[in-house]
Amino acid sequence: MKNKIYYVMDTMCGWCYGFSDVITKIHEKHKDKYDFEIIPGGMWVGDEVKEMDTSLGEYIKTNNIRVEALTSVHFGKAFNKNVLGGGNRVLDSLPGAKAMVLFQKLNRDMSFDFLKKMQEAFFVNGQDMNDITVYTKIAESFGISKGDFEEIFLSQELSEETFECFRKGQKLGVQSFPTVILEKGNKRTIIAQGYSSFEELDKILLRE
Repeated sequence: MKNKIYYVMDTMCGWCYGFSDVITKIHEKHKDKYDFEIIPGGMWVGDEVKEMDTSLGEYIKTNNIRVEALTSVHFGKAFNKNVLGGGNRVLDSLPGAKAMVLFQKLNRDMSFDFLKKMQEAFFVNGQDMNDITVYTKIAESFGISKGDFEEIFLSQELSEETFECFRKGQKLGVQSFPTVILEKGNKRTIIAQGYSSFEELDKILLRE
């Protein structure tokens, strides 16, 4: 049985977007040796759902400057205008988390590619991630029919499964996003918390 890597993240987390190229390359290089599972963390759900205002927009912009300085990603003009521009956009992690859980059920091998498409939709194109058509269009680009995706996406069962993923992340001891956890037998080790370079993470996995 392969050892396992858990990637705990949130689709609305700027640092997770900054880490996207790194974790995608790690998955591509090491997927034959390790089983990978993406676990949505639920950063903004329930009482933590945010409605964008000027203060929150400025805070996120300041944080994103640090993300861009350390990583290779850039936040799009549409994101800064549509999402951070104070237009009362609701920031809710649940729809993106549900889409991530669902896609892994349908096409696990392409999960990291699907995640990157979702992050681009939000952080580059500034799309409204509460709109189900954002997810169905991405799913269709992977050959999944709109009807099949929508039916499961809107089900109570998927919502329950997604909240179970949030609890799983907590049980794994995750306190911030992104976090990468290596599981070998009964032992779990956090090998990255926050941003790490490809070289740093690759070196750890090559040692194992």
